[in-house]
Amino acid sequence: MRLSSLNTLFALAVVLTASRPAAASLVIALDLPTMVTRADHVAVVDVVSVSSAWDERKERILTTIDLAVVETWKGPAAPASHVSIVQRGGTVGDTEMMVYGMSRFQPGERALVFLEGTLDHARVVGMSQGKRPMRMDTATGRWLVHAPDRSGAAFIKQRGSTLPSPVFDARLRPIDELRAEIRALTPTTTPGKGR
Repeated sequence: MRLSSLNTLFALAVVLTASRPAAASLVIALDLPTMVTRADHVAVVDVVSVSSAWDERKERILTTIDLAVVETWKGPAAPASHVSIVQRGGTVGDTEMMVYGMSRFQPGERALVFLEGTLDHARVVGMSQGKRPMRMDTATGRWLVHAPDRSGAAFIKQRGSTLPSPVFDARLRPIDELRAEIRALTPTTTPGKGR
């Protein structure tokens, strides 16, 4: 009788564990050329504000992120202009809606972003792949760019992909090196427009 009770408890534990929601989203890994091609805007930005609110039907929480452009590598956003990102998820009062694999932004941080859409309603390309945090190297005074945040996402390669394994290079990259690589991937703009 006791063994049967233990087996029942074990079976129940297995069922409860198996029925938990996934703590990660499956995201197709994108290489840098694909990120640049898909993006309407590639820019270094400072995060000005992050605010969450219910949508009009009160069915989901949306977060609006206001970004101040510091430097543009692709697209029409001029330095000192603002870009607004709207994405699912956020916290309103005691209610939190989490979308695993979505980029997270904090006021005051600087990041390199790959965005699609208009300046007043943009989306991050490739979920968390489209935001790369930056930090100043105090020893050299140069900005360094981190790899994308991989928490909450399981990145998978497309069939036939030539992406290296692991998918992301985890090393910090000097901003000058990444800027040159991205600008080389960006089509030449028409005269009078910056790159």
